[in-house]
Amino acid sequence: MWYKLYLLTGLILLGIAFYVGQQSIAFIRNSERVTGTVIKLELSDGAYSPVFSIISSSGNEIIYHHPAASNPASWEIGETATFLNDPHHRSSPRMMRYFWIFNWSLVCIGIAIPLIIVGGGYFVLPGANKITPIT
Repeated sequence: MWYKLYLLTGLILLGIAFYVGQQSIAFIRNSERVTGTVIKLELSDGAYSPVFSIISSSGNEIIYHHPAASNPASWEIGETATFLNDPHHRSSPRMMRYFWIFNWSLVCIGIAIPLIIVGGGYFVLPGANKITPIT
């Protein structure tokens, strides 16, 4: 019984992963490359996270607080990074790194594939869910 739930949950997560992946690809197509410069390091819970100043193509400044933090600080003030920014949405910059663009898609696929393998395995091997005693 549980294997059906695993398979269904895996298929739903796989569908979500493809949907979110398509949204990320659409974001990449509609965005422009901009450069951000670290203007300060914020200390929170003993770890440092960078704060970037990003100048869009229209000349507007966007302040971006990076969600990842480390101790010791992995960024220095004055360092630059490339961002993708949708010019139609002011608060949409994303760091141009694979994980920061496709993060939820990767997480959903990482959970969905084992669930599909386990749940689908019971359909492929129908006798695998019956335990036979060794005599």
